[in-house]
Amino acid sequence: MFIGRKDELASLNEHYQNNEFEFAVIYGRRRMGKTTLISKFVEDKDVICFTAMPENKKSILQRMSRAVAQFEDPEINAAPMYRDFDQLLDRVAALAKKQRLVFVIDEYPYLAESFPGFSSLLQAYIDRVFKKTQLFLILCGSSMSFMEKQVLGYQSPLYGRRTLQLKIEPFNFQEAQEMLPQFNKQDAFAMYAISGGIP
Repeated sequence: MFIGRKDELASLNEHYQNNEFEFAVIYGRRRMGKTTLISKFVEDKDVICFTAMPENKKSILQRMSRAVAQFEDPEINAAPMYRDFDQLLDRVAALAKKQRLVFVIDEYPYLAESFPGFSSLLQAYIDRVFKKTQLFLILCGSSMSFMEKQVLGYQSPLYGRRTLQLKIEPFNFQEAQEMLPQFNKQDAFAMYAISGGIP
């Protein structure tokens, strides 16, 4: 059951319909439902989904290579590893030239911390390659300070490239009530007050 986030979902779908390059930044505190929102958005779309973890650069490249390979062939068992991130992003661009493709990097701060040059690399690809494709790029993160400074901030290589920015806030009371249909209004309000609107 998907509750709330109607405006955010509408914004994502509106940008998706453009069939041009789009770059969405989705951020907010943990447990706000960012990943659930993205999952709802892409459920009927062609998507490469990658979730970063605290790991080294080689491990990230290996898992991201597998994500791309599984998009092309869901039955693949032993996915080849791309030589480097340039080669991987070249492949993503080639796919997005043929079709509308959503490329999600969730928990982006982990990737950027493991490979500090990735944001600069991504900036170069946006400027020179991705803008000529139908790619819908989504960077998502829970580290508020990182996303605001290192992705959205003036000093970031990615500054000015985003076409959509969504800060995911706690639910309002009406949305919280929708999650608690078995509660009367008074009990629902008590739960809302305790949780602070965090889904």
